[in-house]
Amino acid sequence: MIRPGAAAALIAALLALVPSLGMAEEQAKVWTFGVTGLRQSLKTGNDNELIGNSGELQIGGGYVATHWYYTISADIIQGPYEPTYQRQLNVEYSGYGATMWSAFSAQNVDLRSIEGGYGFALGVSYATTTGYMNGRNRLDSGKNTNDDRRLVGEYKMQVNNLSLLPAIFFSWLSPSRPAGNTPDLLATRVEGYVLLIGAAAPILTTYDAIGTSSDGIAHHDHGNLNGYSLLISLQALLGT
Repeated sequence: MIRPGAAAALIAALLALVPSLGMAEEQAKVWTFGVTGLRQSLKTGNDNELIGNSGELQIGGGYVATHWYYTISADIIQGPYEPTYQRQLNVEYSGYGATMWSAFSAQNVDLRSIEGGYGFALGVSYATTTGYMNGRNRLDSGKNTNDDRRLVGEYKMQVNNLSLLPAIFFSWLSPSRPAGNTPDLLATRVEGYVLLIGAAAPILTTYDAIGTSSDGIAHHDHGNLNGYSLLISLQALLGT
């Protein structure tokens, strides 16, 4: 389960990384609110898996320049929920993490131009998620023996995932506002939206799985997960 204190501390630490860049001419700092969907496909050679669809709610901050932007966010993660361990166990995951994106325009015009923008993005993310068995709880190795068709009392797997995120982006941003103290310049507004489509390539992804059979015998396994994930992310940028 996500501990509220840990999540709040993570958000505060990440937002502290957003620098107080000079804004003498334009307001360039933004708040970011996003949602990300992933199709995970991370496996080991011994049936411990992280597969299926997951979602992330993200809040953070960033900076939009003429031809590039970056964002940093704290993430709340839910899923995957799909069967694992050769599709024999239902495991539900949740957790938290952080994501940083840097993106560069592939155009010669301002990212905030009325034509919209597009380009290339590269991100890095860290997530820690924990999955607990829910529902289906029988393992069968296919050997057709009573010992191999055993019931599972408990199953838990914790995953720590550091990934590189290559992507392309499309942006729809409003023209920037000059810095100032008038009400219209101080008013909060939606600066625009950014859509990212890409993949997540694990740099270092470890797992620790603990299972207990119905007769109380514990099984412990740990190691690395390999594979990839596909992602799509939509960010709303809010200027103040």
